[in-house]
Formats: sequence, C-alpha cells, structure tokens
Amino acid sequence: MVSSGFLKILFLGSVLSTLSACAQQPQIRTAPPHVLMISLDGMKPDYVLHAQQHRLSMPVLTQFLTQGTYAEGVQGVLPTVTYPSHTTMITGVWPAQHGIYANTIFAPEGTHPGEWYWYYQAIQVPTLLQAAKEHHLTTASVSWPVTVGAPVDYLIAEFAQSEQTGLPKGATVNPPDLKQSLQIKPFHTASADEKKTVWSIGIIKQYNPQFMLVHLTDLDHQEHMHAPFSAEANQAAETLDGQVGRLIDAELQASPDAQIVVVSDHGFVRIDHKVALNLVLAKAGLLTLSSDNGKPRITAWDAQAWESGGSSAIILRNPQDQALVARVSQVLKDLAADPHYGIDRILTHDDVVRRGGNPAASFVIDFKIGYAASGSLKGNSVKTIPTAGTHGYLPNNPELYSLLLMKGQNIPAGRNLGVIDMRQIAPTVAHLLGVTLKDASLKSVL
Repeated sequence: MVSSGFLKILFLGSVLSTLSACAQQPQIRTAPPHVLMISLDGMKPDYVLHAQQHRLSMPVLTQFLTQGTYAEGVQGVLPTVTYPSHTTMITGVWPAQHGIYANTIFAPEGTHPGEWYWYYQAIQVPTLLQAAKEHHLTTASVSWPVTVGAPVDYLIAEFAQSEQTGLPKGATVNPPDLKQSLQIKPFHTASADEKKTVWSIGIIKQYNPQFMLVHLTDLDHQEHMHAPFSAEANQAAETLDGQVGRLIDAELQASPDAQIVVVSDHGFVRIDHKVALNLVLAKAGLLTLSSDNGKPRITAWDAQAWESGGSSAIILRNPQDQALVARVSQVLKDLAADPHYGIDRILTHDDVVRRGGNPAASFVIDFKIGYAASGSLKGNSVKTIPTAGTHGYLPNNPELYSLLLMKGQNIPAGRNLGVIDMRQIAPTVAHLLGVTLKDASLKSVL
C-alpha cells in the first residue's frame, strides 16, 4: 500500500512539473500583434542619448531610455547610406545578399541617369512585409525606401519623378485612392515629413494596420546641408520628436498593446572637401569624357567610380582582366599616398565581399572624415566646400552608428543593448510580429 505522504509528494511534483512546463512555453498574446516601425533618417544616437548635452528638447524619444529597450549604437552596412540600410533593416542580411548596393543604380555612360533603387522587385530575399503578409497581417508603408510595387495593403512609396527618371514602373500608392480615402484637408505648404506624418496618422486611424513602416527624412536633409548638430539640424530633430510623439499617440489609441520601434539608417559627419574620383580615373586614361552641349559625360570606360558619400565603389568593365586590376590598384595606391585626396583606406574585392558589400566592386575607397566623394566631371578633382555633412563611410566608425529604440508590451524597460549589428533589427521585429525571416543572418535581441 502506498503511503498518503508519498501520494502528496507525487502530487506536488506533478503540479510543479506542470507549472515549469507552462513557464517555459512562449507567452500567448491575447490580441493580434501591432508594430509601428519609424525610421528617422540620419539620426545619430547622440541626438537622444546625449540630448541634454546638445541642448535638445527630445521628450518623446528620451522616454524610451527608461520605458523601453535601446542600443548605444547600431553598426550598419557597407556603404552606410539610406537604401541599403533600410533594406537590411527589413531583411536581416547584408547588401551582398539583398541586392541593394547603394542609393543610386550604377549608370555607366549615363544609361540610368538619376535612377535610384526605387523598386521592391530589386530586393533578392524575403522581407518583413512579405513575412507579415504570409501570416495574414495587414501592412502599411509610408515613404520607406525600395517599396514601389511592394506587396503592401496601404502604400505610399518613396519615389522622385523627374525628366530623367520618367514614370514609375510600379504602384507608388496602393490602393490608388488611398490618399483621398484618408479625407485629409489640403496641406500644400507643409514639409515633406509633416505630410508623411499626417498620412501615416490617417492610415492608422482609418485602417489600423498590424505592421506599419514610416520613413521621415528632414533631419538627413538638414545635416547634409548644414552638418550634424548645426542649428538647422537640431531644429529638425526637435520637430521629429514631436512628429514621432503624434505617431505613437495615434498608434496607441488604435492599439493600446502596440509595440513601437524607432530606428535610423546611419550616422553623420562634417565634411569640407569633395573628391571627384572619375576625374582622376580620366586623367589616368581609365575612362573617356566627352562634352555634350557643354556638359561633360562618360563615353567610354575601363574603370568607373560609383559614389556613396564617404566611400566609393570602383567598378571595372572587365574585372577578370588581371592587368587592368593591377593598373587600377596602382592608380588608387598612388592617390592614397597623397594626403590631398583624403583617402583613409582601399578595400580590395575580397575585403568588400567579407564585409557584405557590393560583389561587383573591384575596390572600395573609404575617405577620411572631412572628405567625401563627388560625382563631378569637371573642374578640379579636389574641391574645398562650405561645411556640410555626409555619411557612407565604413560602418565600423562609431560616428556612423545609427539608432534603435523600442518600447511596448513584453519589451524590457531600461535595458541597454550596447552596440548591435543592423542585421539584428529585422529578426527582432519579426519576433515582435510573431513571424519568421528564414534568411536573416542573426537572431533577435529580445
């Protein structure tokens, strides 16, 4: 006969075992996920982490430091420019895998003048938008890069039409009457970011998407024009703080359990010199310039620079020609030996591939802080300019680190992640949405 004491112990053990098993299971959400992801183009972490030091009023964003989880910095991709970075943040992989190698498309001999990577079909791996749709989540995107023609329920894509680019080859707005359906009063004099904010709030209020991307850009513009932490950039940052606050208020009113993710795509540095590498290559006999109604253009080339701000890829017409590789290498080494050109280092093709950069680049030139690449085809190869700002340098420089702030349900408060890899952002957002990104290189930070 089994004693009553033994039965009590057996029963207690069974209860504890059951409780332990329950504790190990993932939390079950009582409501569908809602994630709002806002990108503040060009915002260095210091605008938030050291707002007081820079005499900035940033009440909305600084609240994340105590109410949520944040990174001291996010190390980005090669090059540290907008379109590759934003694509990494929704795929979890480097540009070498997702296929968005720069902002602009390489245009030898002017074959794609003014063309940027506008089109979603250029992305070569699954994205968060695709994963969300596969899990039957409603999606929205306002001005997120590389989204023309994207599979998004409520879409206002980033696209700039000009005489050079012509009409878009895919949907820039979906549904076509989306803006009209929001019933927003005309605001012709509003800034681009204010329009995006109002559109986004309208989409949230009317359609309450479960996953929404928003991209705001005025800070980046002011930093390019006047440098980071200039009076103009600081004013833009404070305005952004207010716009983010309005977006968060709208989201939480529509979905009280929503999770908010705020990111940026790159940092910024001051510059006062620009270097026209294609003029140098022309002087070395590696490309040919001709005048078209007084405007120079490239009519033949063996090597050409593909500029991305603080760095530049060097593309060879025939990268298998070892004599040409050696010739271009020597030209670049001679250039780097002259401090006049402000070159910090030269990456070989193998270096670029190891860093996940453009696999078509035979070399990448990384400039010293203060110098940046220019696409100019006339005048001096090095020009002094009024103080401005740029990015695009190698991502390991802390000045180029970007921002990550998160808060909401199941996101720890007051947690500092230190410095993370930009490829960790997409799997983290996937975790919040309850979806998977099979191609993501790294794991969630949560």
